[in-house]
Amino acid sequence: MRVRDARIMREQGTIALLASDAPRELLSRALGAAGWELVSWQPASIHHRPGAGVTGVFPIEVRAVSGMPARRRPTAGEPPPRYACITSCALQHPSDGVVVVPGYGADVLSVWMHPKDPLLPGLPLALDPERVTAFAFGPGHEPGDTVLDLLSYRPLRRAVVLARNGEDRRYLKVLRPDAAVSLAERHRLLEAAGVPAPVLDGDPVQDVVAMRPARGRPLAELLMADGAADVDPRDVVRVLTSLPSAVLALPVRPPWSARVRDYGEAAVAALPVEADHIRRLAAEIDDAVRSSDAGPLVPTHGDFYEGNLLIQDGAVSGLLDVDALGPGHLVDDLACFLGHLAVLPGLHAGYTHVPEALRRFTAGFDHFVDPVALRSRAAAVSLTLIAGARRRAEHDGGDNEAISRLQVAERFLAEARVLGGFRRKGIVQGRSGA
Repeated sequence: MRVRDARIMREQGTIALLASDAPRELLSRALGAAGWELVSWQPASIHHRPGAGVTGVFPIEVRAVSGMPARRRPTAGEPPPRYACITSCALQHPSDGVVVVPGYGADVLSVWMHPKDPLLPGLPLALDPERVTAFAFGPGHEPGDTVLDLLSYRPLRRAVVLARNGEDRRYLKVLRPDAAVSLAERHRLLEAAGVPAPVLDGDPVQDVVAMRPARGRPLAELLMADGAADVDPRDVVRVLTSLPSAVLALPVRPPWSARVRDYGEAAVAALPVEADHIRRLAAEIDDAVRSSDAGPLVPTHGDFYEGNLLIQDGAVSGLLDVDALGPGHLVDDLACFLGHLAVLPGLHAGYTHVPEALRRFTAGFDHFVDPVALRSRAAAVSLTLIAGARRRAEHDGGDNEAISRLQVAERFLAEARVLGGFRRKGIVQGRSGA
C-alpha cells in the first residue's frame, strides 16, 4: 500500500472514530487528569486537514471532582471547560494539559481542554478580558467593559476574537508561535503601499495580533442584498494588481488547486456515498488545472474570497486575512473568489442574486486571465469546500450542502472543457489583456 493511501485510510478512520461513542472514554480520561468529571458531551465539529490530521471539537458539560489530590485539582477560580478537543495531528512537544492516548488504530490521539490549545499558546490571553484590555485598548478602558467573542477557531492553526470596549473594537488574531511577527510585517508592507488591509494596534503579544477594524460592509452582505450590483469586477481585480512587488519576496504557498486530489479525499470522508464520483472528478480537475495556462508569477493574496473583502462606494475598502500573502498567480486568487461565490446559494437560501453575480464576475475576470484556467481552478476550489459543508441531515434529510458544492465543481469543470474545446477550434482567444 502506498504511503498516501495508508495516510488517507488513517485519517478516514479517525473521522469515523470521532463520530462514534469512543470519545466519551477519551474525554473522561483527559478531564479526570485535570480534576473534572464529564457530565455530558455532544458530537464534534470535525476539522480535517489532508496530510496533517483530524481534530474534533466537542461541547462538554463538567463538574469538579471532590477529594482529588492537590496536584490534580482545578486552579482556584478556574472556570469549567465548555469544549474539549481530540486530534490525530502530530504534537512533537505536548504542552501541559494535553493527554496523549496511544493505541487507537495507527494514530496517537491527543486531548486538551479549550482554550489551552497546545499550538496556540496565546489563546487564553485573547480570551481574558483583563489582559486583552491592557494590550489591545490601553489606559482609560475598564476590563469590566470588555466583551470578547470568539469568531472563528481552527484547532492548532489559528483563532480570531472580536474584542469590544464601549465604542472601540479590535480584532485579535491568535497564531502559532513565531507566526505573528511575519503577519505583522505583511500588514505593515500593505499599509505602506496603500493597500486597504487592517491597521495593526501595536506589536504582537504572545503571538496575538491586535488590529483595528477596516472600513466598509462585508461583500457577503452585498451579495445577499442585490448580488453586489454596484461592485465592478474590475475594481475587485484592481486591489490584487495593487499589491506591492515586495510581496514576491515572501514565501510561496501553493494554491488550493495544487492539492485537489488530497482535498478530494477529505470530500470523500464528508460524503462517502459519492466516493468514486468524487475521486474521478478530482483527478479530472487536477488534469485540467495542470494543462491550463496559469499566467505569470505575481503578488497574490492567497485566500481571496467574499469573506475577506469589505466594500465602500463600490470599491474594496478592506482586504482581510493576509496570512497567505505571497507570490502566486492572479488566476488562483480569482478562481478562489469564484469557487466560494458559487457555493453561497447552497449555504443560505437568501443568496438568490448570486447566480447572476457569478455570471457577471466570471465574465469580468475572463478579461484578465485565461478563461479555461479560471474555471478549472474554480472547480478545484469548490471541491476543496465540500469537506467543510455543514451536516444538516436532521433538517433537510441529507448532505444537501455538500452535494451542492460537488455539483458546482462539476459545472465549473464542464465549462472549462467547453471553452477548451472551442479554443482548439480557434474560437476562444483567451486573455484580452484588459
